[in-house]
Amino acid sequence: MYLSAERLATANQAVRETFANTCIAWQAIPHWDTGDPAQTQVPSDVVDNPTFLPLESVPTDVTFEVTLAQACAPTPDGLLAEVIKATGGLAKQVDTVVLQKLSDDATAAADQLAAGDTLQVIVNKLIEARAQLEDEGYRAPSCLFTNTKGLIAFSELVSGYPSTESVLMAANANSLYRATTVDSGVPAGKIIVLLLGRRQRIAQGTACDATPGEEPVDIAFSVLPGLEVLGETATGTIKLALRIRFATRVKDVKGIVALQEP
Repeated sequence: MYLSAERLATANQAVRETFANTCIAWQAIPHWDTGDPAQTQVPSDVVDNPTFLPLESVPTDVTFEVTLAQACAPTPDGLLAEVIKATGGLAKQVDTVVLQKLSDDATAAADQLAAGDTLQVIVNKLIEARAQLEDEGYRAPSCLFTNTKGLIAFSELVSGYPSTESVLMAANANSLYRATTVDSGVPAGKIIVLLLGRRQRIAQGTACDATPGEEPVDIAFSVLPGLEVLGETATGTIKLALRIRFATRVKDVKGIVALQEP
């Protein structure tokens, strides 16, 4: 036994808390637990085209090593430092997978962004994207995802104050998340914005507490983020891994609208 039951429970608690605090997808998209860790597929819940989606892990296994001193120290600080760092990497991979799926399946905005658009023009196009969502029945405040370039554009100073809140108000969005990569196909330095419609009023960072049934997108988990002890290495350290299995279910492509620069 490389870790005591108490130490393993403490580490797993750190995994769950860190993942909840660092994963955009967890904070922004409702999720549900399949209740079966061995489950391999879930229904897509797309009414007019029912299929099954695979429950998969992240593209690159998240493994790390700790010394025996870290594992068995009187306090868990050394172990938790390694666990928390690795969990941040896991959350980043999950976000990359989920945001790419949203971008791939999103409905294009009727009026796309153009190079050199002023803030007012961007706001006008966001309002038109908002109208697309509202016409599909998503009238609760939306969730907005953008890259760094987009956040810079939204944060233009007007009378000495960032215009971010005004942009969100115009788009009827109450949540804003920035990710370095929202869509790997968008050239560097170009703005991309995803507007995710909602039927429930969900505050920033609280989607994990919302019911997934009414929303256009949810995430199914068969294995929630957790720690796995692999064993001893040739150098005498203990190898650990983080495990997760999930599927991003886009149930209504009209519930996501994408705007991007060419």
